[in-house]
Amino acid sequence: MNPGYFRIKRNMEEAVKRLCTWLASDYKERIKTDYGNAVDVSINENGKWKGSCVYVYENSGWTVFEDLSGGFSFIEAEDWKAFAKEDLFVFAAYNDAMPYAEMIAITDGIVTKKFLECCDVPQENTNERDGIPGIENWINVASFVDADELVFSEEGTVFVF
Repeated sequence: MNPGYFRIKRNMEEAVKRLCTWLASDYKERIKTDYGNAVDVSINENGKWKGSCVYVYENSGWTVFEDLSGGFSFIEAEDWKAFAKEDLFVFAAYNDAMPYAEMIAITDGIVTKKFLECCDVPQENTNERDGIPGIENWINVASFVDADELVFSEEGTVFVF
């Protein structure tokens, strides 16, 4: 498995506008769909990703962006800070085949957790700050992702950038 997402404590309309501004790009497609078809609508007729694709929905006051195509991994915490601004923010992802895990948390414009463990580039591994307690290795990140009750919605929208 290799799930990844980022979520921001902001309504979906404002969060998507902020993402477009942050990316300096409007989305190419906006497709309402259900969870089971999110990947299918993100792939072109040749079986390739249409671009950077995210499955987006609101849950308990958060907007969740599930990273379908993997385009949002390895983004620096300072860059995420520019997206999050003063809002609560979490980025979390893992791949149990490598192993790899990454987590960034931001509160009030301050990075409160910065974690990266990647067997391909171990010199980049880091574990800074305690904004999310108990994150010491990639397995902890995977457990966090798998247990995050905010991350699932049967209905959502795929945005292609």
